[in-house]
Amino acid sequence: PITSPTSAAQAPAGEANEFTFELQPGSPTAIAGTEFHPDNECDWSGIAGSANSLNDEAVEGLFVQLGGSMPGEANMDKLTMTGLADQYGQGGFEFTLGETPIASDGTLWVQLLDQQNLPLSNRVYFNTFDDCQKNLIIIYFDQVR
Repeated sequence: PITSPTSAAQAPAGEANEFTFELQPGSPTAIAGTEFHPDNECDWSGIAGSANSLNDEAVEGLFVQLGGSMPGEANMDKLTMTGLADQYGQGGFEFTLGETPIASDGTLWVQLLDQQNLPLSNRVYFNTFDDCQKNLIIIYFDQVR
């Protein structure tokens, strides 16, 4: 049987991680979308976050890819850039998933990419919820090298 991971795959102990960015501890997390979109009660769901450098400064201009699938939706393949959604910080990004919260179990992922579309992070798999208090998934990345 095929299982879907619910968080980024970690390198085995002793094996160096080749990626420049890793998840911030505590990411991903699900919150009420009204914290960032007060006018969108339960008629919106999304994924958002930001990327920070080694100096804890915002990183703008990285590609963020959203992929995978959700129940009742075609396969997701969206692209945005860090720095386009400053409500999440200067290096912020955001994707709209839909007009209603839908539950999914580790079938969606985001990944940071450089200007040549080469991965800067693992694919981060996450859950979504059919709950108006958990309709925004927040994912923060930190540069580690």
